[in-house]
Amino acid sequence: MCFTAEHGVGYGSDESVAQLRALAAYGVNAVALVPYGGARRRGGGSIAIHTAGRGSWESDAGIEILAAEARRLGMRVTLKPHLWPHAAQMQLTAEDRREWLKQYRGFAETYGRLAERIHADLFVVATEVGAELAREESAWREIIAAVRAVYPGPLTFTPTQGPEFESIAFWDALDYIGLDNYYPLGDGYSAAGVLARVQAVQRRFDRPVIFTEAGYSAAEGAHRGPWEDRPDRPLSLREQERSHEALLKAFYSQPWFQGVYWWKLGTDGFGGPDDHSMTPWRKPAMEGIKRYYLAGGR
Repeated sequence: MCFTAEHGVGYGSDESVAQLRALAAYGVNAVALVPYGGARRRGGGSIAIHTAGRGSWESDAGIEILAAEARRLGMRVTLKPHLWPHAAQMQLTAEDRREWLKQYRGFAETYGRLAERIHADLFVVATEVGAELAREESAWREIIAAVRAVYPGPLTFTPTQGPEFESIAFWDALDYIGLDNYYPLGDGYSAAGVLARVQAVQRRFDRPVIFTEAGYSAAEGAHRGPWEDRPDRPLSLREQERSHEALLKAFYSQPWFQGVYWWKLGTDGFGGPDDHSMTPWRKPAMEGIKRYYLAGGR
């Protein structure tokens, strides 16, 4: 499960620790902690990238507290830093991309050191950078090598579905193929098309696959646009439940599939049967996830 800081409830707070403990009853054995850094243009137009600060909801100290608690609960820990805004939203020129990648290397190394300090089981080198930046193969190979120098554990990279995911050429430099999976489901909630696309990449690089994000909102038609977090459509808990189940049914038994981090559980425990958003928390979809996880078979 992706475990995100929400509505001012920071990582490491008593409320966040209690919420993490609540996950144990659902068979969740791995959490992704998601610190948000920032990217901006300086006054002269150059790119500046910074990590989450000491006073942020996702401070290093808070991450250390939650990582220790997750381990006590028998959960593995993934560190999955994000940048806001996403690079794809910044309309970068070729020169901007070079500067962005140069700045990002320091960002990735900083969080790589944190991943080493908290004994993370997996580190995400970058998240949703967009298809243009994902094609900068040599730069990413250098960044991956730099991260390996500070963090000795397994690495992945997490593009979104479509061209960004399907065009990456450097999976051989990583330990897992990662995907923030928001491919639409087909007719009758079929995940066959999603499976075919993911399997094509897996066969090409012969790496295990992890969905570093996946999810569906609790709204009618969510399986057709799973990237929509709070669509302006009628509430449908059944839609969300069926979509989660369809994805698990298609992928759970694949020998190369190593799991899914559902998006998302918030530190404040938001959700419930009147909530349209993608969180499955306190909804039938979470009970469906629990049935899969507690049944074993993996």
